[in-house]
Order: sequence, then C-alpha cells, then structure tokens
Amino acid sequence: VYPLAEINSPKLKGKKPLAGSVMDYLPVNFNVKSGEIQGDYTMLGIGPYDYWAIEYGYSFQKDLKPILDRVAEPELQYATDEDTGGPDPLARRYDFSKYPLDYAKNQLRLVKHLRGQLLDRFVKKGQSWAKAREGYELTLNMQFRAVSMMAGWVGGAFVHRDKKGDKNGRVPIQVVPAKMQRDALKFVIETTFNDEAYDLTPELLSHMTVDKWLDGDNWIIAFSEEPTWPVHDRIMGIQASTLTMLMNPTTLRRVYDNEFRVPPNQDALTLAELLDSISSNIWRELRKDPGKKYTARQPMISSLRRNLQQEHLNRLITLSMPGAGSTEAYKPIANLALLEIRRIRSDIDRMLKKFRDKLDPYTTAHLVRMQDQITKALEAEQIYNIRDLVFPRIPTIILGQEEKQP
Repeated sequence: VYPLAEINSPKLKGKKPLAGSVMDYLPVNFNVKSGEIQGDYTMLGIGPYDYWAIEYGYSFQKDLKPILDRVAEPELQYATDEDTGGPDPLARRYDFSKYPLDYAKNQLRLVKHLRGQLLDRFVKKGQSWAKAREGYELTLNMQFRAVSMMAGWVGGAFVHRDKKGDKNGRVPIQVVPAKMQRDALKFVIETTFNDEAYDLTPELLSHMTVDKWLDGDNWIIAFSEEPTWPVHDRIMGIQASTLTMLMNPTTLRRVYDNEFRVPPNQDALTLAELLDSISSNIWRELRKDPGKKYTARQPMISSLRRNLQQEHLNRLITLSMPGAGSTEAYKPIANLALLEIRRIRSDIDRMLKKFRDKLDPYTTAHLVRMQDQITKALEAEQIYNIRDLVFPRIPTIILGQEEKQP
C-alpha cells in the first residue's frame, strides 16, 4: 500500500497498517537503508480492506452502493490465492510495499550485510563451522526469493475487477509500464547471472561444511550431504530456475501479447528486447576483446559463467525447434531464438578466429563445444509437424454462437 521509505518513517510507524489486509502474506520488514527509521516489522492490526469488507458484510444500510463506490481506492486492492499465478505482479505472496523492487533491493542489501558476517559473527566460538554453510544457504534463499518476486513483473499486467459504471473505475487490464518491467528485468539479471552476486570466496567455501549427526532427521544430511559444498550445482540451480522464470512459454507469450495491447506509439517491452537483454549479459565476454592472455587458473570465462552459457544455449535451441510450443506466440519466439543463436555463433567464430592464442584451455574447449552444438542444431533435419503426429489437431468450425467439431 505504501512505499518502503514511507513505511520506515515516523509518519507510518505504529500508526497505519503495512498492507491492505491482514490476510496478505507479508515478509518481515527489516530496514537496510530504506528509510530514516526502522518501521513496524509486521502488521499491528487489520487493514483498510478488512474494515471495508466488515462494513459491507455487517452494515444495516439498505443502500450499499456508497460502500461499493470505494472499490477503486488504492488501499482496498485485493487478490485471492488463485491470482498469485496470474499476470498481475502485485498479486504475489511475500512481496512488500507499494513498489516491490525497492523491497527486493533492500533484501539484497541485507543479504550482503549478513554474508559479510558469516565467519566473524554468525558462527560463535565453540560452534561448528557447519553453521556458516547454513547461514549462506539462508542468504541464498533470500536472494532467490527476491529474484522470483521481481521476475513476475516481466510480461505482467495489472488486473482490476472494477465493473462498468463504478466510481473512478479502472481499465480491467493495464500492462505494466515498460520502465517498471525493464527495471525488474535488470534486477533479475544482475542478481542472478553475475558471479559477484553470490559473494563466494575461497575462504568462505573452505568453511562451508556439514555436521554428521544421526539423531532426529539429521541422518538424512549425514548420508546425503558432502562436507564440500557443491558450488557449481547450487549456483546453476539458481540460474537455471531464473532462466525458466524469464524464458518459459507463459512469460514469453505474455510479453508478446502485451505488445499488441499497447498502442504502437507508446513504449513497451518487446519479446525481441527481452531475449536480447538476457543474451547480452550471458554472452558479454564474447563482445569485447580479451586484452591479455588467460590461463586455466585465471580463465577468460569463469566456470559459473560457462555453465550459464551452456544452459542458455540449450534453452534457445529448444525454443527454436519446430513444434516446440502450441501457442501462436511460438512462431516469433522460435524465429527470435534462432536469431540469437546465430548471433552467438558469430561471436564465437570471431573470438576463436582472432583471439584463440589468448584464450585459456577451459574457454577454448567451451567455445568449440558451443560452436559444434550450434552447427548441429542449425543443420539438423527437422520434422515440422511432429506435434500434430503425436497430438492430432481437430479443426473447429464456428457456426453462429456454437462450436461444433466436424
């Protein structure tokens, strides 16, 4: 309901609820440079929507229209659980404040603060170093929740249930402004795809162990968890999940459909821009000259980034295949994915041709592998009607107001 800076101010602290309803799923409000004071940590009472619902349900007035006329007031926004998987980015669990991006950035500042104290303060004298691993996993989950919260803004649209003739009635479907989508996309990319976003150091990794206790449920950890933290698997899990959030069929379709909803003389986040923004970050090492000779110990492309590039290329190839999807949006999606693949191959060809002598063994092997994979994907024999062979389409004939199958 309110901006984060306003929540963490004397104006609101202890005076107003943090959300429209006590039924909202709210996280704890920890202020990290997001306001002049620490505001309320959580709701202290019921919200304005709750009072409104009570007023409507228990009013003795015969004419309820004056109560319903308040439907468009910002404090009375409400969505149900089934809305949380829809296109409205404000209908989410555990987001916070009027502008969730501010809260997401606040969470990242908190994550950085906590990680800086894992070895010095979080693990007390006499405690196992396994607590450092537990602490880092907690911060990794916080980081991923912030990313997940903001990924929903890409391709989003605000949904209002105002009826025709309602006082101050709003348009039922309002595409999220392009700038808000771009800001969310930028946050997701920078918080997930860049190595420095994870604050991993050799010192921290050398302390991230596990305890081997067989009591309670700890026997599961004792037999399944290695003392050495699987750094590449864990980070790739976060990055692969993020790619899914940005490149899944539903999100891509929503972005493409939203282009049609926005007048052509107005700004909009396009499908082409989305795919290009993702590729530009993931493959940025190939778009500049090496400048020096790299070694296996100091590679040009880090191990985390090589894994990310491989995963991204796999996704693009899948999207480019005929029959990969069932919606009409898949046609431009496949075309744009193919365009991105060709750009990547061009960048790889350039790097291997001009700077191969400066590349380290890991980067060289990685790029050669990508080069071969792209060539095979582009030259592969393809069955264009494969989905129709497996799931035959039955054409629909529309007669008047009825639909009949021939």
